[in-house]
Amino acid sequence: MYDKETLESYASFSNIMKILKKDSQFNQFCRQRRVSPGTTETLDNTRKTCLLIESGYVKSSFSGDDDTFRVFYIATPGDFLTLPIVTEYIPRSTDLLAISDGVWWEIDFGYLRKMLALEDPRNYVMLQHAVKIRYKMYVLATVRSRIITAEQRVYFSLMRLSTIGMHVQNNKVELPPFVNYVTIAQLSDASKSYVTIVLKKLRDEGILTSTKKPWVIEDLDAIKKLADFPDMPLF
Repeated sequence: MYDKETLESYASFSNIMKILKKDSQFNQFCRQRRVSPGTTETLDNTRKTCLLIESGYVKSSFSGDDDTFRVFYIATPGDFLTLPIVTEYIPRSTDLLAISDGVWWEIDFGYLRKMLALEDPRNYVMLQHAVKIRYKMYVLATVRSRIITAEQRVYFSLMRLSTIGMHVQNNKVELPPFVNYVTIAQLSDASKSYVTIVLKKLRDEGILTSTKKPWVIEDLDAIKKLADFPDMPLF
């Protein structure tokens, strides 16, 4: 068993960069990239570099062997966009879409492997990445399994978005500026028209403010109660 705080601390963005910079070849194998909203990139399974987010948010969509795009999640600062743990299990295709201004680091696989072998013999960085991906896949499976109603999926998506928002007051969260009806519809696997109806209900009850940016969840506890279902993933 591993301590959650230990994994998160060791695999933090700042510590990963500290590890990478311990070698004099850092600048040869790692480069920084600025991206703007709307920047897209498609990665195939022959790629030789990984991407690490320093700042910004990214929509990451991927497909399996049938080459059909099935799922996506929103990657946040500190996340690896691509970090294959097993060479044979690299997704066939990964589509990236920057949904905010951001900075990415492009890191050579071989260099990263060498530095982690030297500085992270217990594989904390890889393990934390695997934990994050496993959690994201569990969330995606929950949404797509239809064990919850479409309305619950909308509430659940708002809860997911609240984890990357700004907690301005107790129980009150400003959602990221990229959040809109389309974003929530995609996360909820529901139609935009249905999401509009559900969010209007929340506005009428004073739970959500969405008439201007940023959208604000005024009562996060109320959202949690509305979304509640058996085995709901914890946040």
